[in-house]
Amino acid sequence: MAPKVNYPQRMCVSCRERFEQKALLRLQCKEQKLSSYNGIGRSFYLCSECVENEKKVTRALARACKSGDMKYLSTQFKEIITDVRKS
Repeated sequence: MAPKVNYPQRMCVSCRERFEQKALLRLQCKEQKLSSYNGIGRSFYLCSECVENEKKVTRALARACKSGDMKYLSTQFKEIITDVRKS
């Protein structure tokens, strides 16, 4: 019998469901600015379903970044998503 492989499980900050780490988008907030994870500092994950639901994600981003400026976070999030989809 083949050995059972366990993949790391992570939680989406928006819907709070658990997924395999490789299926999630990893972001971070530095000084209340949203960016893609660069390997240094704290980060959080978003699932593909929540990425499509802008209203739900914006609230989760404000909570994760400890910021009340939802318009600014929403704009940054849209820029990051378009960059990720291009590459």
